[in-house]
Parts: sequence; C-alpha cells; structure tokens
Amino acid sequence: MRLRHDALAAAAEWIAKVETLALATDGLVATVGKVVVEPNAGNVVPGAVKVSLDVRHAIDSTRKEAIEKLIESADAIAARRSLTVKRTRQMDQPAVPMDERLTSFLADAIEAIGLPVKMMSSGAGHDAMVMAARVPTAMLFLRSPGGISHHPAEAVLEGDVEASLGVGRKFLERLAAEIR
Repeated sequence: MRLRHDALAAAAEWIAKVETLALATDGLVATVGKVVVEPNAGNVVPGAVKVSLDVRHAIDSTRKEAIEKLIESADAIAARRSLTVKRTRQMDQPAVPMDERLTSFLADAIEAIGLPVKMMSSGAGHDAMVMAARVPTAMLFLRSPGGISHHPAEAVLEGDVEASLGVGRKFLERLAAEIR
C-alpha cells in the first residue's frame, strides 16, 4: 500500500478539502461535479483522475483567493503522494452584480403579492451575466423542490409559477410607471 501512487485517493483527499474550504468561507460555493478515473477498473490502482472545479463567490477577490488555496492544496497533496497535477482553466467568470434599482423593483413586487423577499447571489453562468454587461439586469429565481438544479429531475410547482407571473406583472407595472 505504501508504494502505491493512487490518483483517486489523492483526488478524494482534495475533494474533501474543497468542501471544507467552501463550508468555512461565508458565501463561497465550490463544486467538484465531474470525476473521471483511469483506468476505472475495480482491481487496478487509479493512475489518473480528472476532476472539474467550479468556484463561485459574489466578491471576486474571495473567489480568487479560494482558487489559489485549492491549487496549493492540490499541489501539496500530489507532492506528498509523489503524484503530479496538471491544470486547465476553462473559464474565469468574474462576479456580475445585478442592477440595484431593478433588484429593488423585484423585491417590491414580491412583497406586493404577499411573499417574503429572500435575496441570494448566484454565481451560475446565467444569461443574466451576459446581459448585465449591456443593459440593467435583475433575476428572479423559482424554487425547485428538493433544491435539484440542472438535472432532469428539476421541477417547479404550479403555484410557484403562478406567483412568479404575479411578481413579473407587478415588476413590469412598476417599471412602466418609472418610464412615464
């Protein structure tokens, strides 16, 4: 066992560090959503593992600091286990703030139909991040039972759709009144 250079054991150790850092850093979301093990056989020590890492935070400096810590952690784990690490950055999307005025209009619209306002940041690559660079932008999220997202089992409740349409109507009425 001491002679093994088990890439999967190293990846598992690092994945636990990813979760630990995210839990210890307020507002940080870090996800290892993909793991590819080679040769992926039940009785063979894994020689290579490819993992994905998605790190999000509303403050770019916090996000970048977390990424650096995770890179340092991966390097340290690999060195201790006599392994190597290769990295490929596929995307580095900075935080994109939503328009404060439109966001307040949404909050007012939510309250107007009698629902509680719950603010959240989203680091996901929504179309809004592209639009926000060009026009004032805000987002309204519909909840998904069980928190399932980006998966075939994702769903919304009919009542939530109805509520969102009511929010949209109130939002547009407020926006129209501001334009006049």
